[in-house]
Amino acid sequence: MNKRITAVTAAAVMALSAGGFSVPAYAERPEKWPTPISDVKGNKDVKAFKAAKPKLSMEEYEGRYYFERTFTWTKVDNALLYYVYKKDDSSKTFRLVGKTLDNSYSIPNEDASYKVRAVTYDYSDELVMGALSDPLKVRSVDTIRPVYDEIYEEEAEEESGAVYYTANSAAPSVSYRSDSLGFVPAPVPHPDKNTEEYSHYDDNGYRDAAKTPLSTFSADVDTASYANVRRMTETGRIIPSDAVRIEEFVNYFDYNYTKPTGDKPFSVDLELSDCPWNKNAQLMSVGIQARPLDKEPSSNLVFLIDVSGSMYSDDKLPLVVDSIQELTKNLTANDRVSIVTYSGEERVVLAGAKGNQINAVTALTDLLEASGSTNGESGINMAYEIAENYFIEGANNRVIMATDGDLNVGISDKDELAKFIEKKRDTGVYLTVLGFGTGNIKDNKMEALAKEGNGNYYYIDSETEAEKVLVKEKNGTLVTVADDVKIQVEFNPDVVSQYRLIGYDSRRLENEDFDNDAKDAADVGAGQSVTVLYEIIPAKGQTKGLKYQKSTGNKNEICTMSIRYKDPGETDSKKLSYKFRTDTYVPFAKADPRLRVSASAAMFAMSLREDGYGTDVTAEQALKILKDTDKKDLEQVGYSDDLMKLIEKHINNTAE
Repeated sequence: MNKRITAVTAAAVMALSAGGFSVPAYAERPEKWPTPISDVKGNKDVKAFKAAKPKLSMEEYEGRYYFERTFTWTKVDNALLYYVYKKDDSSKTFRLVGKTLDNSYSIPNEDASYKVRAVTYDYSDELVMGALSDPLKVRSVDTIRPVYDEIYEEEAEEESGAVYYTANSAAPSVSYRSDSLGFVPAPVPHPDKNTEEYSHYDDNGYRDAAKTPLSTFSADVDTASYANVRRMTETGRIIPSDAVRIEEFVNYFDYNYTKPTGDKPFSVDLELSDCPWNKNAQLMSVGIQARPLDKEPSSNLVFLIDVSGSMYSDDKLPLVVDSIQELTKNLTANDRVSIVTYSGEERVVLAGAKGNQINAVTALTDLLEASGSTNGESGINMAYEIAENYFIEGANNRVIMATDGDLNVGISDKDELAKFIEKKRDTGVYLTVLGFGTGNIKDNKMEALAKEGNGNYYYIDSETEAEKVLVKEKNGTLVTVADDVKIQVEFNPDVVSQYRLIGYDSRRLENEDFDNDAKDAADVGAGQSVTVLYEIIPAKGQTKGLKYQKSTGNKNEICTMSIRYKDPGETDSKKLSYKFRTDTYVPFAKADPRLRVSASAAMFAMSLREDGYGTDVTAEQALKILKDTDKKDLEQVGYSDDLMKLIEKHINNTAE
C-alpha cells in the first residue's frame, strides 16, 4: 500500500511523459506563483509580456537614522524579476544599475531618471524581456543623512545582540545595485557571542548479553557532525561534546562495501578484530551497503532557503546560493525546480521550472539577500505545498532546506518543530536539511527536523563539502531506496559477555519498535552505506544458571543481525537476517583497512566527547592507526586523507 495520501491531479500526472517535461494545467491556487513562461510558438502570454510596461511612482521616508527614497511600480504578470535602469542628468543614455525580485527599489538622494522593465525566462531557459517603463525623474532634497555614532551602535547591539554596519545612502532592499554607494545590511552575530545549540544524548553503555541480548536502533546516514566539527577545528573553536555524534564521524566516509546483488536493497559485510582502545575487548564492524541506482529517477526539488538576517555572512547565504547553482547544473529537463525563501514571511521565488533551467535559477538566486527574522514554520508549509502541487509519481519528491536553524518566529522549540514536521511524512515528500554557518547554528533544530521528517541532515562548511554532498553523492543525498530502516542485533551469550554500541545515541529504539511498522526510522539513499561498530567483551565460558535465558550451546555464532525496511512509499516492511560467525576474526594489525578507518574515526570522536565512554582514548591513538596503514590500502576503500589532516589539526590546536 502506498503511503502517499494527497491526491495528485490528473493534469499533473500527465505532465510528465516519457518524452519529457510539459507545463501542467494545475488546479486553482490561492495565489499566482512565479513560473517560467511557456515557450510554445504563438503563446499569447509571451506577446503580452513583451508589451507590458510597469508604471512607476515615488515614495520617501524620513527615518531616525537615514532618509529613504524608494520608487515602486505595478507588478507585471509572469515576471520573475525586474531590471532597473538609470540616467544621470549628465549622461545621454540609461544604463542597467540593478536587478530585483521586488517591485520596489531604494535609490540615493540625487538627481536622476529611472526606468524599469519586467523580465522572465521561458521553459527553454531563454531570457524574455518586457517593455521599458516610462521614465521617472527624481530630484535630490535636503535630508537627514545616516549617522553612525556610539548611541546607534549601542542600541543596535542591545536590541539584537549584533552590530549594524552603516553607509551614506539608501536603506536595504532585496536587490542588487552595481552602482550602490552602500547600504545597511541585516545584523550579524557578534564574533564573540557563540549561541550555537546542540542536543545532549547519553552514551550507550555496556549491556549484559545474557540479560539484554537485543540491541535495537535506527540507521543513520547523516554526516553533519563530522563536517561541523571540522569547521570548528579549522577556525580554532572549542568543540562542545554534544556537537560530536560518533556514528556521523564513522559514516562520513565511503568504505566501498560489497554491492548488493539480486533484488535485495542491502548487502552486509562483517569483520571481527581486536578493539584498539580496549585490550580486553573485541571490535565488531557491520557494513551495510545500499544498492546504487540502475536508472536515475526524475526529481521534483523545492529549495527552501533561509534569508533571515542571521544568514548574512559569507559562509551562509552566499555559500547556499553557490551550492544550489552547482546542484542545478546536474539536473535535467525531466526534473522540476522551485525556490521558496523565508525570513519574516515566506516567498515563492520560482515554481515548477525545468531542472536544467540554469540561467533562471542563477539569475534569481544571485539576488537573494539576508534580512529580517526567521519564520521557518511558514516557509516549510509553503515548500511542502509546492512540492505536493508539482508531485511526480514514482519520482524523487523532496524539499531541500538550507538554513542555520535559527528559527525565531512561529514554531521555534526543538520538540515542537519535531511534532510539526512529523505531520509532513505522509505527503510522500522527503526532506534534506543543509546546515550552514558559524556562531549561531542551531544543530539541535536541524537534526530534529531531518530525524522526524523523512529526512537527512548535512552540514556544509565549504564549496568542497557542497560538491561532495550535492554533486558527487547526489543520488545518496537526494534519492531514497529504503524507508524506515531499523537494525536489531541479537547477541549470543555463549560468545559475548557484554557489548556496547558505538554511537547512535540519538537513534536508540525500544526492542518492540523493530516490528512496529508505525514507528518511524531513518531513510537510506541510493548507494549509501551504514557502518555499525560494537565493542564486545568475549564470554569466558558457557552461560549457566540464568533466570531468563538459557545457554544456546552454539559457540560459533557471535550474533544474528536483522534489518527491517520499507520500499519507498510503502507502509508494510520487509525483513532481512544475517548470522555472523566467530571465524571472521582477524588481528587488528591485519584488519581490513575499512575497519581501521572506521575505528580511527570512532576513536577521534570519542576523544572529543569528554563526558562519554572511552574518555581515555586520545586523538594521537586515532592518528597512529591511519599512519600505520598502507596508503594504497586506504585509497582502495575510498578513503581520502581528510580524517588524517583533521586529527593533525586538532592535535596542533590543543598543543598551542
